[in-house]
Amino acid sequence: MEAQLETSRSSFVVQRLLVIAGAIAAGLFLQQLLGERLAEIAAHAQRDKIAARAELATLIRGTIGTACGLTAALGLWIAIACRDPSAATAFPPPGLVSIAARTVSGPRARTLTRIGFWLGGTLLVASLAAVALAWYAGAVLLACRA
Repeated sequence: MEAQLETSRSSFVVQRLLVIAGAIAAGLFLQQLLGERLAEIAAHAQRDKIAARAELATLIRGTIGTACGLTAALGLWIAIACRDPSAATAFPPPGLVSIAARTVSGPRARTLTRIGFWLGGTLLVASLAAVALAWYAGAVLLACRA
């Protein structure tokens, strides 16, 4: 039984490390693409500043809107999964993919579910605020004609 538990823990760690490595690789790849696109926009700005600003505004709105839209969806998902802390019998609650190595029950589960609800809500609100700020930044770039 002890060997099975140790194998389960090591596979848990390996899975999480693979997810982290994949996220890092995707981030580096996307950073490279974004850098190339910004260089193209800078070259375009030498010929037509207004069109380059419009391209930059679209890029800002698209990238930040996508990234923060995904984090807003994640925050909403967490908040919905943790929506009823008083009825929680275990944490993580059903419907929430667990990143935890073990399940907690009892009063501690209710506390963790309450914290999860507020963290999910905070992530949702902060992400929506970032999307609004990106949209405003794009609008300012589009409005600038100087």
